[in-house]
Amino acid sequence: MAASASTAVILFFAVTTMMSLSAIPAFASDRLNSGHQLDTGGSLAQGGYLFIIQNDCNLVLYDNNRAVWASGTNGKASNCFLKMQNDGNLVIYSGSRAIWASNTNRQNGNYYLILQRDRNVVIYDNSNNAIWATHTNVGNAEITVIPHSNGTAAASGAAQNKVNELYISMY
Repeated sequence: MAASASTAVILFFAVTTMMSLSAIPAFASDRLNSGHQLDTGGSLAQGGYLFIIQNDCNLVLYDNNRAVWASGTNGKASNCFLKMQNDGNLVIYSGSRAIWASNTNRQNGNYYLILQRDRNVVIYDNSNNAIWATHTNVGNAEITVIPHSNGTAAASGAAQNKVNELYISMY
């Protein structure tokens, strides 16, 4: 009887521990791939940097709890989510209504948004070309996103090489 009671206690603690661990949210990633979204309160993280879609619908980049970039959409809607669309456009939605966009829509492909180690938040296309950035990078890395008359954008040559170096060194 004593053995079965101790087994039951051990089993109880194991199940309780597993249940409490499942309630802890998974550690935020540093990227958002096409077709995926961050719901209200969802974020990307990299070191002391946090890129979060807040409860007030504002998309904010924090550097150690200090805001360094924001979409300016606070209070414009409710129950918002951030979507990295398959067409390369990053959009804040409230229901089906768009309240902010990066205006980088193109042909469908594999785009991704990444919070980089240099604090810059960048959208890359299928070929790892930067098509949008917050321009909040610190240190030596600088990305220049150049808009073109046809509505597309690309990073300048030297800056793009730096982007590729950063990308390669990160992975």
